[in-house]
Amino acid sequence: MWVVAHRGGAELYPENSITAFRELTRLGVDLVECDVHLSKDGHLVTIHDANLLRTAGVNRRVEDLTLDELRHVNVGDGNGVPALVDVLTTVDIPVVVELKKPETVQALERLLREHPEYIDRIVPLSFYHEILLYLTSNFPSLNCGALLAGFPVNPVQVATSAGCRLLSFHYEGLQKSYVDKCHDGGIMVSVWTPNTCEDIRRMLDAGVDGIGSDRPDLVLEVIAEENP
Repeated sequence: MWVVAHRGGAELYPENSITAFRELTRLGVDLVECDVHLSKDGHLVTIHDANLLRTAGVNRRVEDLTLDELRHVNVGDGNGVPALVDVLTTVDIPVVVELKKPETVQALERLLREHPEYIDRIVPLSFYHEILLYLTSNFPSLNCGALLAGFPVNPVQVATSAGCRLLSFHYEGLQKSYVDKCHDGGIMVSVWTPNTCEDIRRMLDAGVDGIGSDRPDLVLEVIAEENP
């Protein structure tokens, strides 16, 4: 079972910050997760919102600032908005990358062609399933995950039509029978943001393959308690 630090453990450290990614690897998580948007000059930068206001107190759109300008915006840890390449050079564990907009796919494709060693280290996720199919068509060994807001009748078909072997759901409402249906079709299941011990235990009981939490420390504690 993978323990994923959602947004770098958003309840422990400033979300999507270099400090978060660095510290969470020391905690012992299996993967870190980040969100990416495009800077004005076409770089993938790790930030959830399209605007800097919530996380940096600056009412500017990410797409209106260059990478250099974004690196000088304090996101809560004394450092700027990191580029995705900054994260990849800071940590040595896999990085789950949520592509927040369809246009991010070209930048990710360029990065993977320039650095093929990242193909085994990046797990792209998106609600835009067509860009995941584009990525897996161009990089057959790339592991992508399709994000879903609900529970479609045929989850296996949804995954395979996007070229994915992983589906990622919000944890609320997910039942073991649904996870079993995915597993029976060869599709893995991850969930995001169960942040209490009760919800984490419920997802473990449902048999999910991965948990992305803002409190990955709690996930690790619960797993340790259930596997003494």
